[in-house]
Amino acid sequence: MGYPTYTIATICYIEAHVKERKMDYAELERQIGFSKAHIRDLFQRDTGYPLVQYVRMRKIKRSAFELINTDLSILDIAYRYGFSNPETYTRAFQKVTGMTPSNFRKKRPIVGKQELATGVYSIEILECKEQRSDIVMDKNICKNNESTILYGVPRVGYGCYEGNTPYPMCLKACSEYLGEDFGYDYSMVSSGAAFRLAWNNEDWDLSNVDIYHTFEESNEVYKLGAKSLGREFSFLGRDKDTTKEEFISFIKSHIDEGYPCIALGIIGPPEACIITGYRKNGEELLGWNFFQNDQEFAKSVAFDECGYFINSTWWENSDTQAVMCMGPIIGEKISSEQILFNAVKALEGRQDMGYSKGIDAYDAWKKALTEERSFQVGDNYSVLFEKLLCHLDAITCLTDGRGNAAKFVQELAKIQEEHELYDKVSKAFQKVVEAMQEMQGFIGSWADADGMLKNLASEEIRRKSAELIDVAKSADIEALECIRKMVK
Repeated sequence: MGYPTYTIATICYIEAHVKERKMDYAELERQIGFSKAHIRDLFQRDTGYPLVQYVRMRKIKRSAFELINTDLSILDIAYRYGFSNPETYTRAFQKVTGMTPSNFRKKRPIVGKQELATGVYSIEILECKEQRSDIVMDKNICKNNESTILYGVPRVGYGCYEGNTPYPMCLKACSEYLGEDFGYDYSMVSSGAAFRLAWNNEDWDLSNVDIYHTFEESNEVYKLGAKSLGREFSFLGRDKDTTKEEFISFIKSHIDEGYPCIALGIIGPPEACIITGYRKNGEELLGWNFFQNDQEFAKSVAFDECGYFINSTWWENSDTQAVMCMGPIIGEKISSEQILFNAVKALEGRQDMGYSKGIDAYDAWKKALTEERSFQVGDNYSVLFEKLLCHLDAITCLTDGRGNAAKFVQELAKIQEEHELYDKVSKAFQKVVEAMQEMQGFIGSWADADGMLKNLASEEIRRKSAELIDVAKSADIEALECIRKMVK
């Protein structure tokens, strides 16, 4: 892996542009500073691969990742990676992997991260999953470069995986990159995020839906995300004594081993995002962030050729609150019984630090929604905006959470002996989703924001919404009672 700098730069360029239909060799010449002929000769001498053959191989291996982890058709994947027709793609794919794309998708081999060169990681077809012992063997490797980039980590954003909860989306994207193969619903339920609901008893609070409210210990939901996959978990929080150097050291130590980090903040609010690399010894971070294209938060953000954000002011953002990492495999994945046990913990009604949580949150939400004096604002709808956001957050939280919980439990029903209980839980969670969808219909859509505010101000609509909150609460209580029977 100890290639010369110019060969490493060529590998980085290829990884950043691998999805382009044609590699821009003129731009490669400008970036490397040599002619294409000279780059080609040096590259083959250093790696043993002809440059054009290497580019095609990388296209095939990156496309193999999408065969495993997306529902895109083989034809769409072929075109995405620059193959003019499916026959050409199939021949090239079979030459590299020994299988046709359709057989590869059926057999689902392990596709995950591999070090391509010092400081450069990307997707490879793996023989087996990495274990803790594999990393220990490499501890003596000393990397003196000022940057490490993990190419090919899937992008995250609202709507990815048809979801709206940042941490489980980041968890799934990082896990895919590490060669795991599971659905977004598993990411939601295994972390516990699918079963959460909280409401501030004193105020309309935009942090109501933050996943750190899921359990009593705020970090438990993050730990479960990693431990549910049998992976090592590391966490560093930010307090008044934490230094930037500590954050940089944490990030570099994991990125240098090929593991993406999940951070809270970096750009904009303290939502989860993915750190996929660093430059300038960690002063500059790269990755995917839900707010990287939001002009309100991303004024100082630049972009890498592969789409990753580049941010050197991440520490100055006071909402950069923590960084964590899923490391190597150290044990078995969480069992379905443990997932259901954690569901009970999240769903049970309780009071915690001024918040109503689980079943109790429904009553607190209903009380806030039906408190008429809070909505006597005349024509000044602007004061309703924060209430609208809180209300919609709760609707989205339950739609996304209980929807994926229903999906997961329904799959369990197919393999469990007491499938009647599982069917009841799945149907109860789906009833919550249906109630939320009806409530969303009362409020309207962002295509008419003024209309949404007027609808929220309407006493009749809030009364109908309160009735649906009761419906959702009853459904969650039914689900909780059934789950308690399952985990006895």
